Amino acid sequence: MLILTDPETFFLHPHYANYDYVLVRAGRIEPAWAKARLMARWRENAPKRFLKDWDARHGL
Repeated sequence: MLILTDPETFFLHPHYANYDYVLVRAGRIEPAWAKARLMARWRENAPKRFLKDWDARHGL
């Protein structure tokens, strides 16, 4: 979806063909946008014990 929406920003590279990665060109996205998406994906995949500790340390 990202590549179809903005191919000038998001792209694929053959080196990462076996991974679920989408690459982004430097300077083309807002850091807050990237941080929010990375945190959401991390929270989906992190073990529950890490989330509990993270949330406690960050007041969440």
